[in-house]
Amino acid sequence: MRVICVYVYPLNGNHGYLEMAMRFLTSYHEYPAGMDHELLVVCNGAPITDETRFLFDSVPNCRYLAHDNSGQDIGAYQAAARVNPCDLMVFFGANAYIRGPGWLARMAQARERHGDTLYGTTANRGFGHVQPHIRTTGFFLSTALFNEYPFQITRLDQRYNFEHSQASLTSWIKGRKLIPWLVHWDRELQERNWDDGPGGYHQGDQFNLLCGDRLTMPPYHYCS
Repeated sequence: MRVICVYVYPLNGNHGYLEMAMRFLTSYHEYPAGMDHELLVVCNGAPITDETRFLFDSVPNCRYLAHDNSGQDIGAYQAAARVNPCDLMVFFGANAYIRGPGWLARMAQARERHGDTLYGTTANRGFGHVQPHIRTTGFFLSTALFNEYPFQITRLDQRYNFEHSQASLTSWIKGRKLIPWLVHWDRELQERNWDDGPGGYHQGDQFNLLCGDRLTMPPYHYCS
């Protein structure tokens, strides 16, 4: 199984993105993935520079892709998937970080158990106009399936439709009669049980999360 992890690195590290990348890299090295994979760094809104290569030089099997930042992180994910076919692609936004060893092996285990569908490491059951959804960092699926999603995200205002509207990736997956799974260290959860697993998203110290982002660190925010 070919596995590619995508990390979005915007604007050559300006506006705080360098510190985010360093946190991601620190966690990446502290917590081994548990299986072979490639890391694809998408340089969003900036060219691939020697400084960027130096920053990620410690990562084996690391490659780079330049993207114009249209659609921000979601546009970068789609650009990566279009030109890098693989059995499993894991998407990390700029503020993502790893929370424990064997994270990628755990993702692959869930995929082997339930087949080719959408998986996430955090999820939101929805509220108001926000539809239930897999959150858009630390999610994974095959590029073949992802590339069938019918909407190209090229503007900032489209990102939220992609994540939590009735036209979201999660809603589209459900429309295909597939199950979007939330993957914790100790279980996989269907939508009706997304809030039931101990140590999940916004539950105590969230010990069951494979990876996190700015909303999994204090102060906590109850939102998507």
